[in-house]
Amino acid sequence: MRIIVFDTEATSLTPGQICQLSYLCVDDGQVTGKNYFFSVDEMSEGSQEVHGLSMDMLEELSGGRYFEDDAQSIFDDFRRANLLIGHNVAFDDRYLRVEFDRCNLKLQKTNTFCTMNHATGIMNMARKVAIGRPKPPKLEELFAYYDISEETIRGSAMAWFGAGNDMHDARFDTAATWLSVQAAVERGDLRGLY
Repeated sequence: MRIIVFDTEATSLTPGQICQLSYLCVDDGQVTGKNYFFSVDEMSEGSQEVHGLSMDMLEELSGGRYFEDDAQSIFDDFRRANLLIGHNVAFDDRYLRVEFDRCNLKLQKTNTFCTMNHATGIMNMARKVAIGRPKPPKLEELFAYYDISEETIRGSAMAWFGAGNDMHDARFDTAATWLSVQAAVERGDLRGLY
């Protein structure tokens, strides 16, 4: 089974453009990390405050490349996947599909697994306002629940991507997501996923 664990950082919530995409290709136990930064046409102030990536930084980090410049290579990886994993995977999947659509690439429906949705019932966190359902965990709440330290995540991000020191760097978030999946499997909270 070929699994892709991924995370995006974007320019806005509309959806805008993806400005960073990180993913792990997990194939028969082999893990390969890929990270892309992309130049973008605009950046909302709110998004920049979250991930810290300015348009100037992205121009430098990407070497002036836009999503469309790497779309085919990324598409080839994603179309071969049997399963896509993410924390709030529907959000990232939607952004990715919008970017592919802009490049006239149609990604077929792929099975997804959302660590946020899966962990909601397991962690059973109370909401500030009671509405009868547990609060979905933030990624940092999920990895804390599984006793995964930020140091461990940074080390894995470094091994898989060569960098990724902080939350909202897609490399860090992707590493945290995969480590949380592995911890859930080891603890018996997750069975039959792969």
